[in-house]
Amino acid sequence: MLSRVCRRSRISSPFIRTRAFTMAESEQSTKRVKLEQSDNSKKIVTTQITTKKTDEKRLDNNPVEGGNAIQNEMRKILKAKTPIWKPVVWIDCEMTGLNVLEDHIIEICCIITDGNFNIIDPEGFEATVYYPKETLDAMNEWCVNQHGKSGLTAKILDDPSSTLQIVESNLLEYIKKYVEPNKAVMAGNSVYMDKIFMMREFPKVTDYLHYRLIDVSSIMEVGYRHNPELMKVFPRKKGNHTAKSDILESIGQLKWYIKHYLKNEGETRGVIDSLKPAVEAETNTES
Repeated sequence: MLSRVCRRSRISSPFIRTRAFTMAESEQSTKRVKLEQSDNSKKIVTTQITTKKTDEKRLDNNPVEGGNAIQNEMRKILKAKTPIWKPVVWIDCEMTGLNVLEDHIIEICCIITDGNFNIIDPEGFEATVYYPKETLDAMNEWCVNQHGKSGLTAKILDDPSSTLQIVESNLLEYIKKYVEPNKAVMAGNSVYMDKIFMMREFPKVTDYLHYRLIDVSSIMEVGYRHNPELMKVFPRKKGNHTAKSDILESIGQLKWYIKHYLKNEGETRGVIDSLKPAVEAETNTES
């Protein structure tokens, strides 16, 4: 896009000539630093980052008429995001019931974390899916009472424009902002049930994600059998039953398990060191 814009303007703008010279000069400077300091990677990285910040500042301080397209394109290049390490897409759905063939998703929330379960965007994605009053009135007694008490039923009826197709499209675009196809695993509590519903009603989203799951409730069930005394002090869910509150509780639960139940790398170092030679030898034999 940058080259097309330059050709259209015939490189007549003084901004473009100045930018071309500045970029060439910056590139030569960076190359020279690489040659002179090739044995000092830290200084090279620092110099490149400084150049990047300087270029951003120059773009902001050169509001030349007709140069907006180039400025915007350069900002995209300079501010490109680093891929999230082992991304996790946390999903929670509220449904009209648990019949996967007849019930529907009426609220969905998504929060994305990295592989250390740090939340990337605290706001996340949250949306209701519209269904008419007669559909909501036909829910089972628990759903009618719970979704009415939480205010979810009223939210659904207040926004008829929030159709299933629109919510699916918006959710997919939100996820695409942060993760690449087939890289992120879906996570949550009993998230297999959310995925079954989503495969029917949000197929584009499930197709975009990796097929594996992180089901926090599986760790809980193992804990009740493997370490029941620890599970007696496990923090209980508040039970608000809104999609976002459920996700945040699920993330908190997994972090609790990691801290108090699952062993970290340091605690398993002895096992790693003792088994690693045999595994490496087996791998070399297979290759």
